[in-house]
Amino acid sequence: MSDTVKLQDAANGRAPAPSRQILALGVIAVLAALLPLVASDYQLRFVAEILIVGAAVLSLDLLVGYGGLVSLGHATLFGGAAYAAAVASRSLGADLTLMVGIGTLTGMVMAFITGIVVMRTIALFFLILTLIVGQIFWEIAFHWRDVTGGADGMRGLPTLSLNLGVTKLDLSSSFALYVTAAVLAFAAWAVARSFVNAPIGRALIGTRERQLRMSALGYDIARIRMMALLASGAIAGAAGSLYPFVNQYIGPNSMQWTFSAMMVVMLVIGGVGSLYGAFIGTAVYLGIQTYISSYTDRWQLVVGLIFVLTVMIMPRGIVHGVGSLFGGKGKQ
Repeated sequence: MSDTVKLQDAANGRAPAPSRQILALGVIAVLAALLPLVASDYQLRFVAEILIVGAAVLSLDLLVGYGGLVSLGHATLFGGAAYAAAVASRSLGADLTLMVGIGTLTGMVMAFITGIVVMRTIALFFLILTLIVGQIFWEIAFHWRDVTGGADGMRGLPTLSLNLGVTKLDLSSSFALYVTAAVLAFAAWAVARSFVNAPIGRALIGTRERQLRMSALGYDIARIRMMALLASGAIAGAAGSLYPFVNQYIGPNSMQWTFSAMMVVMLVIGGVGSLYGAFIGTAVYLGIQTYISSYTDRWQLVVGLIFVLTVMIMPRGIVHGVGSLFGGKGKQ
């Protein structure tokens, strides 16, 4: 599931070829700039949703791809931050800076609480404990009807805006939401990449590959993993803070374990250990869910088939598989 080449390079202090990254970023930037010229308002909102959810999946990749920590409670960080931003917006207004700040802080706090419970466990125990902690948070959101709306969720939220001091910029249009989501996605990728390339990121890879050796060298395994969880929670929380304002709705499904499982599937399809892969996998999954479901109720079967084919044909995900076809090694 993991990108072995990329992780070994990171562990040895070698970064992918800058020219390859610059070319990829240039192509993405051109496509992003051209998209508003050909896409409808609905399509722009849909792409904004892909970018936001993709940023959350990217945050999960920090744990799964680089720490070997598979979580089934990651949606709690994303959905909890979304609820926090939605609740705060009704009394404080939906200013972009404030919402992102609240979401980021909420994601980190919930990640810290989760970390206290799970940090000294690994593998199956980590998976189960994150599931349990996530379901506890979901129960709170589901039954705290006076605040979260319960099973009905929250609707009729204020429109997103950006206070520039002298004026307030309205961000409620599809184009504005798309640009905001694109900026968030790029910022999330940049933060995640910086974390992975920093000493803490290489130490995290070391704890995954050689936990006993890292412990013998004096590294605090629990502290390293907690730092990774906090960074992951911050990114997921920032993404979650924008999520309610795309569709003007947030519901308990955004915190349920099934959404966490969806995020894992998105990550595997795109490519575990590839920060780009998070967005590719999200686009594939949400694209099938949105468009194929209009033709058949068995759209999940299509997702399952793609998942199985990806594991069989491109076990390191679409990004690495396509990269290898062009003579690359599947690096970011």
